[in-house]
Amino acid sequence: GFGLSATLAPLVGQQRSLELLYTGRRINGVTAHEIGLADRLVPLDSLRAEAHAFAAEIAASAPLAVASIRQTMRGDLAQQVRVATEREKTEQGWLRQTDDWKEGVTAMAERRPPNFRAE
Repeated sequence: GFGLSATLAPLVGQQRSLELLYTGRRINGVTAHEIGLADRLVPLDSLRAEAHAFAAEIAASAPLAVASIRQTMRGDLAQQVRVATEREKTEQGWLRQTDDWKEGVTAMAERRPPNFRAE
């Protein structure tokens, strides 16, 4: 969901994207950084200072150029995400009607491994 089919592969590659989406595996910050989902790792106690320093660095750049870059990058991505989200909604719509969907939700609530049957 959430347009991940359009946004994840450009960040981490097609194979790793499929691995993460197929398994639903959770990853920590170190792994996110290693595979390209996070640009940098920052200790929690210096997070605010690092964020302010990064914002100040951007603010010191040419504002019109920054705005143009932001608009270009987000505009292209926004269109891809809209298309992917619609496609994902269609797929999830029929999946929600399956016994496997019900089994997955029930298994999660009961904190047990699911028993999927492709039904």
